[in-house]
This record gives sequence, C-alpha cells and structure tokens, in this order.
Amino acid sequence: MTHSPYLFRAADHELRQVSDRLKLREAVSGFGIALRYQERAPDPAGAAEADWCQTGHSIFILSGRIRYRFDSHTVEAGPGDMLHIPAGREHRHKPGVVGPDPVRYVLTEFD
Repeated sequence: MTHSPYLFRAADHELRQVSDRLKLREAVSGFGIALRYQERAPDPAGAAEADWCQTGHSIFILSGRIRYRFDSHTVEAGPGDMLHIPAGREHRHKPGVVGPDPVRYVLTEFD
C-alpha cells in the first residue's frame, strides 16, 4: 500500500496515559492539525476543576457523556453528538465527565 500523509494507523500511535484521568492517542499532521482519540475518566470527588482551554476543537463522542462549561453557558454531549468549539478566549471552555463512566471521543485540535 502507498504511504499517505492523510492516513494515521492506530498501531503507529500508542495510547498514552497523560494524567491520572486522561489517555490519548495522537497523530499530528504536517498541516498543523492534531487528530486525537481520548479517554477521559470522571473527576474524583473534591478534585480541582480543569483549567480553561482556548484551543479550538471539533469533537465526536463515541461513548460516555462530557460537559463543557463556557463563560456564558454549559453544554452536555453523549454518543453520536458532535461539537465544534472555535479557538480563542471568547470560546474558552472547561471539560468534565458526566456520570461514573469514562467518556471516549475523537477530536481535531487547531489554533
């Protein structure tokens, strides 16, 4: 098979534990976009809230539920839902898992 800059095989990108609650598999394209598969575990009781994120994302939820808090509102998404969050301070957000199960999702990340 021909090599392609558009194909990222899962076997070539390990599932890494990046924190006690987050695992990810990441492929960064040569044109400045990161494609990630992520597994986010629920926050333990009393855990500090996540920091604000100002990075842009397009997200597809595979399983579980996730909540994003924005300055003006909060939104929850579940399996099959898609979100597009533009980059920038005016779109800053904080993620959190809803319920006792991890959320699994695919996202692109861009500035």
